[in-house]
Amino acid sequence: MKKLGKLQWMENRFAKALGISAILALGMISIVFGAVRLYAKGGNPVPLPALLMAFAIIFVLGSVFFEERGADRIGALVGGGIAAVAVSLVMVLICGGVLYLLENGMQTGIDKVISMLAVCMVLGMVTFNYITHHLG
Repeated sequence: MKKLGKLQWMENRFAKALGISAILALGMISIVFGAVRLYAKGGNPVPLPALLMAFAIIFVLGSVFFEERGADRIGALVGGGIAAVAVSLVMVLICGGVLYLLENGMQTGIDKVISMLAVCMVLGMVTFNYITHHLG
């Protein structure tokens, strides 16, 4: 009988680990190609209003998060600002990476992208295990 409330693949540890490492690897590859695109072309691939809204939301949520963890008001604001800058930068790099791969994917070579994906999957799994072990 099928269980309700949980996705079927979430119960399989192997599928969960493979999915998490693949998602982290795709994010890492997008960030690398986003940095290449930013260096080569310059310019922001994310519309400014969307970037500002994401910055504002992460700033507010980050400030509340750090304040609940015991930071004073100034520390919470600084922590929220750092989190907002980091998320905004990652957002710009990921969007730039996707655009770069769409524009120049064939020149990059599928063998290089698959090799990068394999290395990033290993790094993603190591990072995920490290974070869950120390935070959980």
